[in-house]
Amino acid sequence: MRLTEIYLKEVLLSEFWGEIEETLQIDEAIGGKLLKLITEADEKIFKPFGINKNDYSKYVIVGSSRFYLYPVLREAFNLTEPGDLDIVIPGKTEWKTLKVNLEEDGTWEKYKPDYEKGIFRPTEEIEAFDEWKPQLVGDGKDMSVSSTKEIMKNSSVVDGYNFMSFRDIVDYKLKLNRPKEEAITKLLLQYRNSKDPMVKEKIIKGILKLIGEEDTQNQEKAVKDLFGA
Repeated sequence: MRLTEIYLKEVLLSEFWGEIEETLQIDEAIGGKLLKLITEADEKIFKPFGINKNDYSKYVIVGSSRFYLYPVLREAFNLTEPGDLDIVIPGKTEWKTLKVNLEEDGTWEKYKPDYEKGIFRPTEEIEAFDEWKPQLVGDGKDMSVSSTKEIMKNSSVVDGYNFMSFRDIVDYKLKLNRPKEEAITKLLLQYRNSKDPMVKEKIIKGILKLIGEEDTQNQEKAVKDLFGA
């Protein structure tokens, strides 16, 4: 995408998710496996780092976890239960506290190799990181995503926990799957220019479908269905 197209997508995406977030109905409370993982994190992440869930400036739950809180998004993305829980804790003081606690309970040597990489993995399903770096996973090494400072600034509290923003979740998901970007940008333009609520609702469903679709062939079919191409 050209620089102007990238800028356009960034602006439109931010506007779009701001509007969507205002209209989405959230579940009354965190439930299911997400609740299990977060409850576990209270004991296995927050406690050893010396923080609690109300220390919103000291952590952010990243990845797609936030999507599981909204029935509309669970349906649009065919979500069942989250596979894991990822938390970014950027503070050096908190990581020093973790080290002290691991030394005191005799598990330092076990966690030392990951700790030195800025990772703490107390279970197979829960991880803490000192930075937000999804570009280090898979084929994303040349992609540019929001910084740790930016995602912390953009985050917001849902049911007592600090979650990564919609905009930042979608931003990195699209950059991990660049073939979607052009189609998403076209839909965002249609959404911004439309005054018809029914048309806007159709566009919303189309955008959600594209974002949630992982299979390449299904992505191509979704684009053809949406644009008649």
